Amino acid sequence: MMGSTKLLMKFIKENHLLFNIILLTFIIFCAPLPKEVNSNEKLNSRFFNINEIESLIKLYNFAPYHEKYNNYSKTLVGTPYVNNVLIGSKKIDEVFIIDLNRLDCFTYVEYVHALANSNNYLEFKNKVREYRYYKGEVNFYNRNHFFIDWINFLGLSQVEGADLKERKILNKKNETEKYLEGIPLKEKYINYFSVNKAKKIIFNLRNSKNHYIVGIVSDRIGLDVSHVGFLLWNEEGKAIFRHASSKSNYMKVVEEDFLEYIKNKPGIIIFETK
Repeated sequence: MMGSTKLLMKFIKENHLLFNIILLTFIIFCAPLPKEVNSNEKLNSRFFNINEIESLIKLYNFAPYHEKYNNYSKTLVGTPYVNNVLIGSKKIDEVFIIDLNRLDCFTYVEYVHALANSNNYLEFKNKVREYRYYKGEVNFYNRNHFFIDWINFLGLSQVEGADLKERKILNKKNETEKYLEGIPLKEKYINYFSVNKAKKIIFNLRNSKNHYIVGIVSDRIGLDVSHVGFLLWNEEGKAIFRHASSKSNYMKVVEEDFLEYIKNKPGIIIFETK
């Protein structure tokens, strides 16, 4: 019996990808189908149905947390970038959307964070709602529009040691206009790393098993960041930026050299997953 167990473990270790495919197929066809979405919700997944999203979650259920984060964020590499994927405004009723087929930089991070913190599809759906809306109430006015608020919404902590501080009036486009009509202006002081300081911090973080969400600081007074994504390191220890890119030559989730990406940016905010 012990000999059979050892042979099985050896097979799994040597055929890790094949084993995952077999396991995922088994879960897809054997797992019970969760309840369908409500009429005020919208599901559009690159996976064929809700059951397969649940299967993806279960595939990595027993992996260490840092591996879950890496696996889920990597699974979505190549997914098309689409701007304004969420529905809702001052004039249009908010719709709670889960769409793994089209991502912007915010929803990409939301979905990965929710996948890594869920044990099944229902938990995943509730996590997305919790992260996206204040008190989980689906409403345009409750939506988490600004990156700096993710500390509270996603349960993150900010990496300390920032060398810069700047006053922002969030949502102020100019003296007469707002970026988001119906959303009040909000004064915030943000702490962030200059590019030079970021290089040192990133070097110190490289051996950590934690995962990091990075916001690229905006040079506009009404925006805290211009873009968000994941900071991670490859096997050679090189810092990588995994993100949903709006660049015309990409328009999808990609991986880029992180230090090269930020070299001409105002600075970065780094959040750490708990």
